[in-house]
Amino acid sequence: MSLSRISIYLKLFCFIISFSSGVFSKTSFPGMDIFTSSANIGMGGAGYLKHSPLSSNINPSISGGKVFSASIIKYPAGIASQNIGISFLFKNNTFGKFSINNISYGIFEGYNENLISTGKFSASDTKISASYGKKILRLPIKLGVQSSFYFSNYGDYTFNILSFSTGLSFRAKEEKFILGMSIHNLATSSSDLVVDLHQRLVISGSKKLKHLPLNFFLDLSSENSSDLTLFLGGEFDINKNFQFRLGSSNRKFNQNIKKDIFSSVSGASGFGFGYKKKDIIINYGIYVFGTGALSQSMEINIVI
Repeated sequence: MSLSRISIYLKLFCFIISFSSGVFSKTSFPGMDIFTSSANIGMGGAGYLKHSPLSSNINPSISGGKVFSASIIKYPAGIASQNIGISFLFKNNTFGKFSINNISYGIFEGYNENLISTGKFSASDTKISASYGKKILRLPIKLGVQSSFYFSNYGDYTFNILSFSTGLSFRAKEEKFILGMSIHNLATSSSDLVVDLHQRLVISGSKKLKHLPLNFFLDLSSENSSDLTLFLGGEFDINKNFQFRLGSSNRKFNQNIKKDIFSSVSGASGFGFGYKKKDIIINYGIYVFGTGALSQSMEINIVI
């Protein structure tokens, strides 16, 4: 195995370990489930029922107007993600969105088995997604579906993956409560390798409290009966222009390496803020891994 391939695998291994708590027996693609929205980062992964043109971790039945968004996310080990997206409103209570998500693992120097340089190359994942949803007649129920084309380039290896997600949501307007269920990563791969596509079921709820300026999010994600992840997050409206976000998940127990008290308590948690000025919203979020490493994101949203 060449040194360049080893360096890629080491960087991918560190990235996968940061996001997962188990041991994968198949080829895994962390780029399929990474954060792409600052709001999700700020709530520690919660917010499947929060509208975002960027987020890949969202119930496809959620809509929120015409918005253009762009974000940059910095991960540990020099890994970076760039994302752009736009959401639409159509006639007859229909809506949709389109997004492009790219994550770059860096530029590597290639060598063959004789340690002769073969030049530089990059390793990256790119996902192109489109979704469509509709309100069901006059019922407070929405249905949505999302399709994604995922292209992975790891040195000598390339992977093409086509995936689908679908979801429904029920809104109790007077109670300011939303309940949703979604299925993610129903996918097929053109690779000859056995690929772990992370199919999962997510049951979500959100509630805007009456006596507190807080929108509360709860998401229960399951890849199988023995792998359940619970996300809890909140979005506080400090005033009409400023929001504060906070959230965590039970991943903090799996990611806890008992490095120190701070890492144990804050692991797998996020916090951030949002600032709104007329039709422009700026979001900033930080996610703390169990190792104490940080991921930071800056995002801009423009209402169109």
